[in-house]
Order: sequence, then structure tokens, then C-alpha cells
Amino acid sequence: MTHRKHSIRTVGPNRAVRIERRTPTWRQLVALTAVMGIVAVACGRSEDTTSDGAKGDGAATTTQSSSAGGLAAGEFGDLGQVCGPAQEGATLEATDVGVTADSIQVGTISDPGFAGRPGLNQEIFDSAEAFSKWCNEAGGINGRKIDLRERDARMTEHQARMIDACDEGDFMLVGGLGVFDDQGQQERLACGLPSISSATNPALAEADLIIAPLSNDTSTLPIGDLRWLDKQFPEATGRIGIMTAAYPVTITASARAKEAIASLGWKVVYDEQYNPAGEASWRGFVEGMKAAGVRGFIWTADPVNLAAVLKEMNEIEFHPDFIRAASNIYDSLFLSEAGAAADNTYITGTSYPFLDPALAKQNPATQQYLDIMHEYDPAGKIANLGVTGFSAWLLFAKAATECGADVTRDCVWEHAKQLTEWTGGGLQARQDLATDRVSECFVEIAVKDGKWTLPDADANEGVFNCDPANVMEMHGDYGQGVKCENPAFAADPKPSSCAP
Repeated sequence: MTHRKHSIRTVGPNRAVRIERRTPTWRQLVALTAVMGIVAVACGRSEDTTSDGAKGDGAATTTQSSSAGGLAAGEFGDLGQVCGPAQEGATLEATDVGVTADSIQVGTISDPGFAGRPGLNQEIFDSAEAFSKWCNEAGGINGRKIDLRERDARMTEHQARMIDACDEGDFMLVGGLGVFDDQGQQERLACGLPSISSATNPALAEADLIIAPLSNDTSTLPIGDLRWLDKQFPEATGRIGIMTAAYPVTITASARAKEAIASLGWKVVYDEQYNPAGEASWRGFVEGMKAAGVRGFIWTADPVNLAAVLKEMNEIEFHPDFIRAASNIYDSLFLSEAGAAADNTYITGTSYPFLDPALAKQNPATQQYLDIMHEYDPAGKIANLGVTGFSAWLLFAKAATECGADVTRDCVWEHAKQLTEWTGGGLQARQDLATDRVSECFVEIAVKDGKWTLPDADANEGVFNCDPANVMEMHGDYGQGVKCENPAFAADPKPSSCAP
């Protein structure tokens, strides 16, 4: 892998951002990736699936980015118009915090400047930049250009960046995610700052004024893939092995998984935690699983360490019937690191598969997303979290467009929260934003012969298996988010009633 040079990018009015674009080395990826694997649900970084190259001129961008289905500028997937010029006869003026006659100031928080792993979740910023440029070229949000403020929390400075967002007048936070993004929530709510997040840390999911295009609600859990695996490998479910990183977020995720498999009658015969930064040797863990007779292996952490475990299994000729992992393992880095040892890994996802070009072409929204990324940020990352981030931006833009000239936090919030079947224009499984329950749909992705495949998982909505039984009510105590302190919020939950 090669390191990227620094670059200066201007996205909004009078804004220049210096971003360190470096593809992390294998050793850098090991440290702290486990944390992000569960915090973000789908958050391991992909290899760079785009190619570096000169950007096309403005005349070429609209044609390429709208190529899927011959859409007009500012249209995306099946959403229709999400960006465009002001309506005829509209008078634009300042309407709320961060909204002027010409622009809407929107913040995005991520951690690429973290010294321990440069480029951590850079795809959050990449999606934000690509979307903002695409949208602004189409005319902005009803004529107002997006003034993007990338706020680098460097993993440990999330509270400080939240204070900056409030003090500097961000209208909303959109598409962001940080390792410790449950920090700074009191400050966010104190200034009535809404967030349409890429994906939410379970410790953040229950906080007020948070919407995610793919919910991580702590009171429910998607178990559709577990139900499918139960049918495919009935003899293996009586001898389950579990490994997770020794970190609070991943430990909580593992506890939720154990509650789910217990409800299905699965029996755990091996349960261990490992150092989140990786282990000097995985042999002891693997031999322990083999001695316990593990036949089904559940992993709740990152792709690089999973690859190391699976290679160690190969070394001692130990092959469980299946390896179950979350969507953060859908990462080309996993295949490149694990090689043949990746076979029989089953990954549950909620975004339409995007790593296989032939498959991506079959879904117009996915192909359009790839086209926009290639055109407006050709050095950017194509990754799970980036796809979800793009969906968050689409949600923001669609809701804001519905507000016409009178763009306010309350109006955007109302329009976003009333959507009961959000799919990001076709990028993801449908999500009920009104109830915030996790999606009842999943896509199963497997590795066979070193390649991504789609097994027959009883799909009934395109590639997705959708069934209310795919969602389980949780009974354990997995934490609660920060709440608005203003009593008025309980009676009328909206941004303006949250801030004192």
C-alpha cells in the first residue's frame, strides 16, 4: 500500500480543509480496529477500490454521476430530486442556525487524524466531500450550497469537536461517526444540535435528536442471519465458540449476540476475549476452540484480527462449519489478509453489496454511488461506513429539500423522522426511521473459493431477506443514551424544544 500526500480541498464557501490522506499499513490497521468494528456496525476500512486520477471537468461530472437510469442532475436512485436550484420565485434568507441565503453549514465528525492510526474512518469524510460536491454542482439544497465542516475528533477529542460544532453554528451533524462518539452528547443537546449519523454506537443509539439510516437500537437486535444459519448448520449450533475484543463496546455487542443465540437454543462451549490491539500469537485461542469441539464460530470484532485467527486455524487443520461475522468484515482487506482461510465466513449486511463490480451494476443506486465517488473524490475510499454515510447525506438532503425555502432544524427533523421505509434510494435495506427499530431485512454474504458470493438466503426483496421475525426484542440492560433536559422535549420532541 502507498501513503497519500496531504491535499487541500474546498467544498463550501470560504472553506479549505487540510486532510491527511494516508492508507494505513497492516500493522496500523490492527490497533483499535476492533473498537470500530462494533461501534459502527459496518466499519472496517476497505482497500482503495477506486483509482487515483485527475478529476474531470464540471461538464463531465453530471453525466457520469447520473448515468444510472439516465437520472437528471441532483436526482438519486428512486428518491427523485434531492439537490437542485431554488424554486422559481423563492426568496432565500437566513432561517435558522447555520442557514444563510446562500448556504447551509453542516458538520461531519470522524477520526482520521488519530495519531495511533492515521486515516481512521477517512471514508466518513470522503463520502461527505463527494456528496457535497455532487449536490452543490446540481444547485445545492433548493439553491443553498452545502458548507461542509469536517471536524476531526482524532478519536479522543469528540467532546471538543461537539463544542466547536455548537459554537461555530453548525445547522446539523450529518454522516459522521467517531470511536467515542457517545462523548459530547450533553453539549450537543444543550445547543439543540440534531445528528443524522452514519451509524450509531450502541451507547449513543438511545440519545435524543439522533437519526441513523441504519438503526443500532439497543432494545432490538437483527437476528435474521442467525435464523438462517440455524437452518443451514443445525448440528453446529450446539457447539459454538465466541471471541471478542476486551473492550466495553465489543463486550456489549458480544453479550447481545449471546442473548440472541440463547433464544435460538444454541450452546456456547468456548467464550474468550482478546487484546483489542491484537495478540502476539493466536495459537492458544485456536487450540482451545479445537479442544472444545467448536463447530460454529462467532466473531464480534475487526477483519484483520479475524484473518489472523482463521489463518491459525488453517495451520492446525481446524475448520469450523461456519464463521459468523458482522458487516464490518465485508472488506476487501479481509480477503487479502485471510486468503483461502476466509472460506466459510458468513457475513450479515444491510447495504446492497458493492465490492463486486458485476453485482453493483445490477443495482442502479449502488452503481450511481460508485460513479459519484469516482467522479467527485477519485482518491476516496469505498467502504461499508462510507455507503451508510452517503445514505445519511441523502436523508438530510431529501428532508431539507422538502422544507423548500424555509429550512429549519425542526422542519428537516420532522421530514426525516416520518420516513417509514428509508432505503437511501436503493443503497440499503429498508429502515423505519419513525420507530427506530432495527431493520427486519438482511443480505447474507459468504466467502467461497476466496471470493464474495451471495448464498441462497431466502431473499424475498431483491437480495434481502425481510421478515418481522428477523428482529428480536432484547431483554438485557445495554445502556441508555443522553436525553434532552428541557421538559418541553417530552411533550414535543424536536430540536427547538430540546435546547433550553
